[in-house]
Amino acid sequence: MNQLRTLCVMGTFDDQANKEVYKIKEKLKAQGISIDAYEPHVTFGIYTELDEESLLKWIGNIAAQHKKIQICFNHFGFFPDARLCFLAPCSSYSLLQLHSNIHDKYDNCCTDKGCLYSLKGKNWIPHMTIASADHGQEEKLLTTLWENFLPFTAELTQLKITSSDSSEEVGVFELQTNDYIL
Repeated sequence: MNQLRTLCVMGTFDDQANKEVYKIKEKLKAQGISIDAYEPHVTFGIYTELDEESLLKWIGNIAAQHKKIQICFNHFGFFPDARLCFLAPCSSYSLLQLHSNIHDKYDNCCTDKGCLYSLKGKNWIPHMTIASADHGQEEKLLTTLWENFLPFTAELTQLKITSSDSSEEVGVFELQTNDYIL
């Protein structure tokens, strides 16, 4: 196992929420906009230079201590510097606590992407990337979303670790069944 590859910890969603996201992506694709190829997810952290086995054990323990979370995706936005469009949820204590717990041990290894996901960076923006826009496509992208996006609720069901280098799944951990915590 390669201990120096870049690893991504993400949260993934229930099938119904994924269907909603794929519908939005298809509308964007029909307009000639490049859609994100990854499954719908929220990134909690991107880590470099750590022991994979240790991270797997840590995230497994975190998943065993956290319940599934209902998340309302109620708005969309655009990161102009990266030319990325995203769906964003209402922040909730449960989502922020999960993010914080994930970073309790390995925040110092969360250096990829300019620390966008770290606690020390103090600027995590929970979001789900859905598309990238070429110059001149911004208006078409945002108009398509304006006309087609409706808020929806997703259930965060898993924590998943993937290799950022190859997109290979390294570990999948189910969050605990619950009486929903909002």
